[in-house]
Amino acid sequence: MSAAEPAGAYPPEPWDLTGTGRLTAWAVPVGDLPALPAGVRPVVLRGRALAATAFVRYDERGLMAYDELLAAVVVRHGRGLALSITDIWVDSEVSRAGGRGLWGIPKELASFSSPAPDRIGARTDDGPLASVETAPRRLPGLRLPLPLRSHVVQTRDGVTVASPIRATGRVRPARARWTVEPEGALAWLRGASPVTSAVAEDFAMRFGAAPVPRR
Repeated sequence: MSAAEPAGAYPPEPWDLTGTGRLTAWAVPVGDLPALPAGVRPVVLRGRALAATAFVRYDERGLMAYDELLAAVVVRHGRGLALSITDIWVDSEVSRAGGRGLWGIPKELASFSSPAPDRIGARTDDGPLASVETAPRRLPGLRLPLPLRSHVVQTRDGVTVASPIRATGRVRPARARWTVEPEGALAWLRGASPVTSAVAEDFAMRFGAAPVPRR
């Protein structure tokens, strides 16, 4: 925990969250990637890395309710695959403080708007960040048979840290049309090609690990 994030300003880990999400995977030219934590490297195929963007709405069934926009890169960390979140915005001061203090996730604040049920966008005081319009495909949703487990790898206080995540829920293939502000923080996605998109209709996620009891 950094000195800027005092103890008690946010709930301890793990965070149990529930909600819905709109996700797209991208193939990004390696040279366009933002900086990643020390000790990780992007997963690369034919000169392109795999990244993901998502608008997520966490609801009151979980620990807290807030909106989120994020971009992450699929990386190799040790012998496994993980995610590294490069850009992320939320509309919750508590989520911002906890993300930074607990896991080194570089959360910033933004405002979110949904002018229609299939659209959502985010902006900061400096201007728009991104928006997405989604339409589920006429295919059945798929409920994940087992919890998906991975890690998020970030830099916290100058040290690379890996935090566990676990998610369950139902996903449905979707069409998605993203608009990214060309001069904004996500401009590194301008040369990216969308690979696939999905709507997470109802998911539950545990972020972080429970503290180990002292003996």
